[in-house]
Amino acid sequence: MIQVGIARKKDIIESVRTSVGLAGGLKIKKNSTVLIRPNANTADYPPGSTNPEVLKGAIRAVKEHDPAKIIVAEKSMTTLDTTKIMKHLGLYQAAESEGVDEILSFDDVEWKKVGHPDAKSWPHGFSVPAILDTIDYMVALPIVKTHWTALFTMGLKSQISITSDFDRRQLPHGQNRDELFGNMIAESNLVYKPDFYISDATKCFVTDGPNIGTVREPGIIIATSDVIANDVVGLALLKTLGTIHKIQNRSVWEQPQIKRAVELGLGVKSKNDMQIKSDGVKEIENITGNIT
Repeated sequence: MIQVGIARKKDIIESVRTSVGLAGGLKIKKNSTVLIRPNANTADYPPGSTNPEVLKGAIRAVKEHDPAKIIVAEKSMTTLDTTKIMKHLGLYQAAESEGVDEILSFDDVEWKKVGHPDAKSWPHGFSVPAILDTIDYMVALPIVKTHWTALFTMGLKSQISITSDFDRRQLPHGQNRDELFGNMIAESNLVYKPDFYISDATKCFVTDGPNIGTVREPGIIIATSDVIANDVVGLALLKTLGTIHKIQNRSVWEQPQIKRAVELGLGVKSKNDMQIKSDGVKEIENITGNIT
């Protein structure tokens, strides 16, 4: 049974700590090398990017397991300087203040080509940072929000941040090809999938996105080790807030990203596979009721 923690506490760092605990905690072995991946795709402040307080909370949660090394890394969208973006957003400073061992831009690393027989929508594979081979445990910090062309961007789509600029240009942005886009996103999770997700729903876009749109402020953190569980809970939360019709009026399990992820065995297959625990979330019954 996959555990999902949902928390709204007095501050964001406490919400991170509580949600991670409700989800069963991080399963990090002592002396591991841990990679934490915030969302810094553009220079837009939350919910365009991960809240720096969420990053601080994640670093503190990782430190409890006595890792050998903590790396914070990300790659912004094509043409942007990731280090400059992270500094502009305060993510770089947050990582520095928490004493991580390395802050890395994937702009500056060696890349290698990978593939998977089930990645049918990536017939030529895609490239990822070679440093991922040295990582023992990976934590992703996605944001719960809509996306103008991928419909939504959460845990599954956060994996696109480990793909190269060339690969990102293969995504069918603006082509109204929901199934292909969803399949490509799901299939990118077949390699180097994160071990844990701490999703930032302190602020969410419920229309448009990923960098502009209608904002709601649920003040919630979602934590789980399962990417599908993460995303269906995020979609259910968007439904409680009122969102775009392709999310509002469709089962979370019928979303193209989710359908393909379930087919690939990337996580839970139904609500029955999940145990959801909450703290301080008065609307939890409405959220869980939308996981249909």
